[in-house]
This record gives sequence, C-alpha cells and structure tokens, in this order.
Amino acid sequence: MCKSRQALSDAEITRRAAVNPRYLQRHRDLKAEAETVRARFTQDGPRAAAAASARKEAALEVENRILLEHNAALQRTLHQVQNELRSLRAHELGTRLRDGLGARSLRDTEMEELREQRDAALAASRQAETAMQALRNVNQRLMVENSRLIAADAAEPMNNQ
Repeated sequence: MCKSRQALSDAEITRRAAVNPRYLQRHRDLKAEAETVRARFTQDGPRAAAAASARKEAALEVENRILLEHNAALQRTLHQVQNELRSLRAHELGTRLRDGLGARSLRDTEMEELREQRDAALAASRQAETAMQALRNVNQRLMVENSRLIAADAAEPMNNQ
C-alpha cells in the first residue's frame, strides 16, 4: 500500500502476499497495521485512533501470551526439580538402608548433607516461586493497562462527538 499509495482491502493484501485469506484475521497486529496505513491515506482521524488502539491491544495480547508461556515453563521446571529432589532423597535413603546403618557419626554426617541439600532445594524452589509471582504481577499489570486502554479508547469517541 505504501509503495502504490493506494488503500487495499484485506482480501487484496492477502492475495498479493499469496497467503491464506484468513491470515490477517489470525495476525491482528498486521491487520491493525494495514488499517493504520489505510487511515493515513484517507486522513480519517477516528479510524486512525481505532487502528492504533487495535495495534496496542494486539501487542498486549502477544505479550500476555509470552508471559503465560514463560510462567507455564517455570512451573514445569519447578515440578521437575521437585520430582528429582524426591527421587534423590528416596535413592539416598534406600542406599543407606541397603548398606546398613553405619556408625553414628557417619549417619550424622549424611543427615547434615541431606539437610544442606534440602535447604538448597528449598531455596531454589523459593526463587522459582518468587519469579513466578513476579510474572503473575506483570501479567496482572498488563491486563489492568489493557483494560484502561480499552476504556480510554471507548470514551474517546464519545468525547469527540
């Protein structure tokens, strides 16, 4: 559109790009960009404002999706670490029982090592939980900001009338 200085329909854009006709429906950020260019050509202020709002909303949705995926990955990692820790503890206990209960001082040393491992695992778990909470907070702030932007955009046409 920019090269030809001519507003094109969504159907014409997808035809020229040789992509699926529903491509712009799935990629709202690109659809919003096309609408912004069309509004610039027609010098339509309300249309440009609506396109800018749609672009912001699409960007927030992408960012939310990325944060949710990252949050899910952190949760999976946390569960894996917890399962590995349980497995290691069970293996250690089984090994000790199989080898017999050695001298009292040996058991005390092993218990101290297990306590240190437990403390390290708990610290790692707390760090992962803190990171997940931070991501939840960012996600919540983005959702609030998204709602605020949508409300502001909805109020803007009323003020312009």
